[in-house]
Order: sequence, then structure tokens, then C-alpha cells
Amino acid sequence: MKKKALALFLSAAMAVTALVGCGNGGTGNGMTESSGEETTQQSSTASVTTTGSFHETGYPIVEEPITLNVMFAIRDMDSLMPPNDMKIIKDLEEKTGIHIEWEVIKGNDWTTKLNLMFASGEYPDIILAPNGTTDVEEYGVTQGLLLPLDELTEQYMPNYTSRIAGEKEDPTTSLIASDGKKYSVGYLVGQNINTEAHYFINQTWLDNLGLSTPSTLEELTEVLRAFKTKDPNGNGVADEIPLEMNLESMYYGVRWMLPMFGVPADPSKWIYIDNDKEVQFTPTQNGFRSCLEWLHQMYSEGITDAEMLSQDINTVGSKLQEGNVGFFSGWRLTAMGWENGVEKDCVLYMPTAPEGTNPCFARYLEVAKNGAFITTTNQHIPESLRWLDALLETETMFSLYYGEEGTGWEYDEANGKINSLTGGTSETIDYLGNSSLFFAPAQYISEVFNMAPQRLEKTEYCQKYEEAGYIQKYSNDYLDMAPLTSEQRQEITLKETDIDNAVQEHMAKFVSEGITDDSWAAFGKMFQNMNVEDYIRIYQDAVDRMDLE
Repeated sequence: MKKKALALFLSAAMAVTALVGCGNGGTGNGMTESSGEETTQQSSTASVTTTGSFHETGYPIVEEPITLNVMFAIRDMDSLMPPNDMKIIKDLEEKTGIHIEWEVIKGNDWTTKLNLMFASGEYPDIILAPNGTTDVEEYGVTQGLLLPLDELTEQYMPNYTSRIAGEKEDPTTSLIASDGKKYSVGYLVGQNINTEAHYFINQTWLDNLGLSTPSTLEELTEVLRAFKTKDPNGNGVADEIPLEMNLESMYYGVRWMLPMFGVPADPSKWIYIDNDKEVQFTPTQNGFRSCLEWLHQMYSEGITDAEMLSQDINTVGSKLQEGNVGFFSGWRLTAMGWENGVEKDCVLYMPTAPEGTNPCFARYLEVAKNGAFITTTNQHIPESLRWLDALLETETMFSLYYGEEGTGWEYDEANGKINSLTGGTSETIDYLGNSSLFFAPAQYISEVFNMAPQRLEKTEYCQKYEEAGYIQKYSNDYLDMAPLTSEQRQEITLKETDIDNAVQEHMAKFVSEGITDDSWAAFGKMFQNMNVEDYIRIYQDAVDRMDLE
């Protein structure tokens, strides 16, 4: 979405607010500079206070030390040492004059503890949660417990705002709420990519059998049959898995086979945006049926993994590591734990589609997700924003994300850019990792960072799919940016759970038993009874208001 489109989007979002109400939120950004005396200006959401101790530029941020409370979300798999024991955090405190009291919460506990916190009436100053979901519509727009940050970031976060200004397209468009405001500082790790999944085929097996790379779906089917019956690994045992996948998981599920049948499946929803900016329901598309019919054929012939319908993502990953696989979908090949498996034998596959259909992958937008929030009870708002911006100083940001200079990253003597290293010094991580605030849009990261080989590999794959015309015109990511009210999102969440349960159940049945005209008609009728039309209409109205270019 270009900056012109952003202005139109903001106008549309504000029009929505006029119709449905703004909740009790306000701008929260009126303030004056202080010259020794404490100064306070009231906004409709919060009291913004500065003192003579506060510096709007430079370091320290405050002459008189202050303490801020931060509620911090990390992944379940991460084992961090207490943040205040980390050298990088100690250095940050010395630099800024701001001490942090951290409340570290694992992912599985995040939603429950966040909701309990808001219900308690006692809020932290900052919510730092790129790895934790926060309901902006409910806690920002409706209840007014999160502070709108638009003008505040412009005043107090020069690192952040300069990176936004350096992009051709505004990567923080995705943060706009239904009232036209942004309630968070964005989190973004730019990679210059345009889609999530790719197809990979076992080149070693093709060579062993003297086969050419298939150029049609029919040829691909015959190649997979040859992988099944002609012992391509040469061990004299029929142990090959021609088509590795499961029913539904990130990158390896049925959802990721749909692009080969012209359906740009969304990673989380069963809808997508077509070339005419119309919201389409994936399960009732002809391409969805064709894909499931092809998978039934593969399943009945024993070409798919025999455990396809029951295995989880970890099991699929283990089999890809073993390497006895002919064809699969995935994010990329390297740095995925498959160095002794499919990585050494497989190559990118340029997909084919049934006659009259073009392959179509969902377009991935490199846009920000919610990274950090300021609550409206925060008594040190300018200081908090300056502290968040301090996290984004280039060396600090990379040290918090990768580990200290010399262990997590280093400067490349040849070009002066940053190289990432292995990172970390012990089993207990002594840096914040990808739970830290990180904001690196494509232009900025290309100027300061040497992309790791695996990221360059992913970029190359994306470029090839783009050049071939395989990438969707209007990204499904716009569906997540749609200006919807909290009530609409609650309604949609319930509906999407019902839809997903129904689709999963019937996908398993269609793969194992096949599809008839009667079963297909009953499948469509089920969604009519679920009022899917109303669900689509909510998204369609929102997309229309966004005025996508």
C-alpha cells in the first residue's frame, strides 16, 4: 500500500469511526517542553508529564534515574537469564538513566495474564510483546487503556520514524486501528521476500532415474509415481516418501498445495483477495476441489506419506531431516535443520498448474506487527518512548537480538555492514533475542546488515516466483489490516474457529475418501448454513474502504 493509499485508508478508517464510535480513546499527545519546572498537559486519555531531568535528545534520557515497569512476552522455547542480569541491559540502563522492572511471561501464559492485568486496573508502563498477541481494538480503541502513538513517535522516536520515512511504502500501515490511529510501535525484520511457501523437488532422485524436471501437473504426478516405484535412492527397499506433508501445519499442509491449483491460500484464514479486489472463500473454489481430488489420488496410490492425516509438524520436520523425500513445500532449504537430509538433494521447483490455471502464491507483505505499547497510566510517556527508541539504535538493537558484539554479531571489514554470528554464550540466553523490539524495514536493513546466506536464498526463491508471475496481486495481509471494530473482530474470531474446524474435518475426509458431486454440494451447503456470506461481507466492506491500489 503506497503512501497515497495510506492517506485514503486513514480517511476511510476515520469515516468508520464516525459511524461506529471511537470508544473512549483520545490523542494522548499534547505536551510542552520543560525548562526546569514540572509541566503537565491533559489529553483525553492520559496525563503526559516531563521534568527538568528529561532530555528530549541525547543521552542520558533522564538526569534523575527513574524506573519503568515492562510486561515482556517471550516464546515458550526460550530460556532467558533475568534481563537485568544481562550486560546489554545493564549498559542500556547506564546509558539512558532508566531502570526497568521486567515481568517476563512465556507465550502459553501471555493471553491469560494480559487479560487479567487489564482487568485488575494496575498496568505496566510498557507492554513489550512482539511475541505476544494484544487486542488493540479492545484495549486501545474501545477501552482506551493503550495510548495512541502517532504524533508521539514522531516527536520522541527519531530512529523509528526515520526508518519509516526511508521506505517507498509505509511498513507501519498495518498498525492502523479502526479509529485511524496507531497504538503500538512496530516490529519488523525485513528480508525482501514476497511469499512464504515454496516447492522443492529431489534433484538427486531425478538424476538417478534419468528424469527431467516436470513441467506440467501431469508430468509431476508421473515423476512422483516413479519416486514411489523405481527405487530412486538405490537401497533396494521401497521406503521412499514421494510426497511429504501433513493435513494442516505451517508450510507443510494441504493449504500450501493450493497455490499449485491457482488458489493463493492465506496462512491463517480460509479467504483471500482476488485480482479484482474481491474477497473469495477458499473452500468453495474449484481449485480447492481440484487440489483435494489430486491429493486423494496421491493418497490412494501411497504416494503421499502414509501418516499424512495424523502426523504433526515436528514429525514432518524429522522426516525431512532424514532426507528420504521426493517433493514437499517449505519456507526455504538451508538453516532449517535438514543439512543431512533434504537440503543436500533438493532444489527449488517452479510449479505448474492444471490447464487453464496459473500457479498463485499468497503475497507476503513486509509490514510491521505490534511490537510495543504504552499504557495510559504511564507517568513517564516521553521517557518511555525515548527508551524504546534507544532499543532501536543500530548496535543496541542487534546486540539485543543476536547477542553482544563479538559473540552475536560483528562488523564486516570489507563493507562495514553487520554480520550475524552464532550468538549467545550459554544455554541460558544472555540477550533478549527475537522478543526484543526490532524495527528494520528493507531499505534500512540492506544498508546496515549483510543478510545471512539462508535469507539470501529465500529472497532468490521469491524473486524467481515473482518473475514467473506466480505471486498474488493483492496480498491477503490486507485482511489483517482491515479497519474492523472490536465487535466485528470478536464475531469474526468465533466464525473463523467454526470454519476452520469444518474445513479441517472435511479435508481429511476428502483426501482419504475422495469427493463426489453430492459430497461437494453438501460441503458448500454447510457453509451457507454457517452464514459465511455475512462473514465475507464484513471483510469485503473493509477492503473496499481501504482503496487498495
